[in-house]
Amino acid sequence: MLPFVHGTCQAVPQGLTCIDILKALDFNRVSDTKWALLMSLFSKAAIFTGCLMGVVLVSLDAGIAHAKDMFIGALIEASGPMSEMGPSVEKAAKLAVSVSNIAAKEAGLDLSVHLVSGDSQGNPQAAVSAARTLVDKGVSCILGPATTPESIAVLNGVTLQRRITLWPQASSTRLRAVEDGGTIFRTLAPDDLQSKALVRAIETYVGARKRVAILFRNEPYGDALSRTFRSDWEARGGTIVSSTAFDPTQQAFDSEAAQLFDGNPDAYVVIDYPDTYARLGAALVRSGKFDPNKLFVADTLSFARVPKSIPARAINGAYGVAGGSPRGTPAYRLFNELWRQAGGAEAGSYAANVFDAGILCVLSAIEAGATDPELVRRKVHEVTREGARQFTLETLAEAVKEAAAGRPIDYIGVSGAFRFAPNGDPMSGLYDIFQYRNGEQVTVKQIDVR
Repeated sequence: MLPFVHGTCQAVPQGLTCIDILKALDFNRVSDTKWALLMSLFSKAAIFTGCLMGVVLVSLDAGIAHAKDMFIGALIEASGPMSEMGPSVEKAAKLAVSVSNIAAKEAGLDLSVHLVSGDSQGNPQAAVSAARTLVDKGVSCILGPATTPESIAVLNGVTLQRRITLWPQASSTRLRAVEDGGTIFRTLAPDDLQSKALVRAIETYVGARKRVAILFRNEPYGDALSRTFRSDWEARGGTIVSSTAFDPTQQAFDSEAAQLFDGNPDAYVVIDYPDTYARLGAALVRSGKFDPNKLFVADTLSFARVPKSIPARAINGAYGVAGGSPRGTPAYRLFNELWRQAGGAEAGSYAANVFDAGILCVLSAIEAGATDPELVRRKVHEVTREGARQFTLETLAEAVKEAAAGRPIDYIGVSGAFRFAPNGDPMSGLYDIFQYRNGEQVTVKQIDVR
């Protein structure tokens, strides 16, 4: 049972409406449409008694009752090579916190969830420094970071010793070559599944058993994914004509770009980050041999709109893969509407995964009846237990009540169900196959990979 103080507010202070309180949120504005949406998601009483104020509960009888505080950390790529994804990740984390506070209040829990974030900068040393700051603020778990080197550095330097769960967006299989003591969980599929998605994308839009060239950045993510893809493609009867690594710190890539076309490949796989591809893509175009319709990119080159730094001729027409969410579900539609009404950044490929990670962290704390990181870690499997009563974003308040009673639940996220393997990775993944058209990402197919 959750040891938080239980209580229900009877009214808000006189003269202060819930619309006034809602407008105090992190989001810039709350429209009548969003108010109507929240009213449909949660009961009228819950909105007017809890609103979104996670700090206090107001009662006519008791005045102000202080809530139990929980802090979620987020390592955001606000700067550095992955900064294109930073705004989307931060917004997803904020949305998870706000929705959790609503659900907790409707469930009658005096639980206030707060987000504290730091810039990991795409740099392992900076990520460790930012993580230490989050730990000093008492976080129960950490969302992020986005890259494998950062994740390994944060694990070894901060979270493993303190038994804090880490929920990175890093997908490299290299992350499983380190001893994490059961502290790492990923709501996005690892790269051994992404590799299979790339194989199926090429087979669908170019053909099976074709000749493929690989060009990848020389760091753990690029090296591991390139090796896995090569193995998977050859196992399907295809040929790898070349596999070339490049140093992402170099200024020019004309030599590496030229090597991509040796052997006249039918398709090319490029594994890179946005800031580097701005220069690499320009070099590919300068070669005079580049056909963007033969290009297939990994998830780190997935964005709703192509950054202006990347030449249009280097990306329009290209295909790629990234983690997807089941479309057409009520939870998916609700998430998209909440995201739209919040304003600000467009949803990146893993926005729903980050959101789900935040929700799972909160539910695990409620199931544990504590915010201690180790106790939270032990309950992750209890809130994703197959066969238990299922809950979604639409029924999150009911999930909170069930978890607070100490009963296992099965949270089905916006990005799908979570069946974590013993190593904390999902055992299957839904992927979007997308194509860039006129500077925008268009999903052309969804595939389930196991």
